Amino acid sequence: MKNIFQLFKKWPKKFLVIGLFVTLAIIGFSFYSLRGIEKPAEIASVKRGDLVVEVSAAGTLTGQKLIPLRFQTSGEITQVNVKEGDKVYKGQILANLDNREQLIALQQAQNTLRDKQATVDKVLDDIHLFQYGMGGFANIGTENETMTQRQLRTTAEVARDNAYDAVKLAQKVLEDTLILAPTAGIVTEVNFIPGQNVSIQDIIVTIVDTSKIYFNAEVDEADIGKISLGQKANITLDTYPGQVFEGAIDKIIPQTITNTTGATVVIVKIKLNNPPEKFVNDLSGQASIEITKAEDTLIISIEALQNDNSVFIQTSQGPEKRTVKVGIQTDTEVEIKQGISEENQVILNP
Repeated sequence: MKNIFQLFKKWPKKFLVIGLFVTLAIIGFSFYSLRGIEKPAEIASVKRGDLVVEVSAAGTLTGQKLIPLRFQTSGEITQVNVKEGDKVYKGQILANLDNREQLIALQQAQNTLRDKQATVDKVLDDIHLFQYGMGGFANIGTENETMTQRQLRTTAEVARDNAYDAVKLAQKVLEDTLILAPTAGIVTEVNFIPGQNVSIQDIIVTIVDTSKIYFNAEVDEADIGKISLGQKANITLDTYPGQVFEGAIDKIIPQTITNTTGATVVIVKIKLNNPPEKFVNDLSGQASIEITKAEDTLIISIEALQNDNSVFIQTSQGPEKRTVKVGIQTDTEVEIKQGISEENQVILNP
């Protein structure tokens, strides 16, 4: 490299000047030659069809409600009757604690109730039926009863009613050792097995209410003003490629949240009309919410629309500018209500 610079130093100055001019001439010629090359016009047809303005949002599949279930008392689990994925019906026993003592207490309370009811029946038979005959029971609680009769009857009835309350209490204590399904649904989680001791804070089983299936769409806060109840939506799930599940907006949760990507979103609940046959909670997917729709209308690429609501159409004499009346538009297409016809072709790069 050093030898080359030494060689340049030995050249006469006039040769260096000539070389500089030659170089600048070549660069200038290349620049103006390239400017002279015109990009060919891109032509697109005016088509007729339906144009839909949509808001897209990611989300997950879920049921009407996720229900965590706990025991109302502490103890040792003796049975867990379900596993993840099982369908359950309302009132089904899902799990129970060791409840032998509670069963005995309930049986004793029921026996006491039977005894007290028999006492009431005996009092009524001895007093009213014996005294007044088959129609004597009509005198119960009337002025035809003597004070002694009323006292005997009232004492017997109070004892029976107290025994009935004891039975209800024993039943409640027994029910606290059981977990019953509050609604029909699908088990999504089972956290314990028989033999384990649990407290009232422990979630034993979780079920999802599948009486209604929703897609919880995370709509960006900038788009929530476009969303309203009843709007139609199409759902695609990653697990079911190629299938579209139709639905409509049923609820808009009036609270913003920050999703996993850090965006501020609003949860929009879309009720599915044709949910997947095999429900899996929290399946991810995408919702396309229909904001507005123009049917059987003229549509052009939005690239052809100029800022002054005009387009250039291709004619035999060359490009011709036309002012148009536009309708709804998406990111890629725009509805044309007036100014051109279906037979025209528009220039995308006039």
